[in-house]
Amino acid sequence: MTWHFDHLAFNTAEGDALQRAFQALLGLEAGRRPPFPFPGRWLYQDTQALVHVIEQPKFGETTLGHIAFRTAEDAAQVLQRVRASGLPHQVARVPQDGIWQIFVRIPGGLVLELDAPADAELEAGYGYEAGSGAPDVKT
Repeated sequence: MTWHFDHLAFNTAEGDALQRAFQALLGLEAGRRPPFPFPGRWLYQDTQALVHVIEQPKFGETTLGHIAFRTAEDAAQVLQRVRASGLPHQVARVPQDGIWQIFVRIPGGLVLELDAPADAELEAGYGYEAGSGAPDVKT
């Protein structure tokens, strides 16, 4: 099994300001984002979306929402290991992209997003709805 860093996700009420900071400091540019039913933007370096900005007015300060890694391993195998770990998790699917996301809360409270393709449907524990943002994995 091989994992690759995919992106960092930030929760913020100040999407424009955060985008300008990443543009000025790292040269990242806004680009394609799947049709999630909540506001946000993805910031790219070349063809890789390195920063996902989740925009919600309820966020006071900008916070790190999660760190994402991706693998070519089947999502069902990844989910089996996550379940065996006993760590709290939620499963979702990226709209129109077909990639499965397994959000896992690790000790200390940080959330990891594990992205993987699936040969078959998984049971999603989280559905993206308007205004919902990314899953908030409960401990």
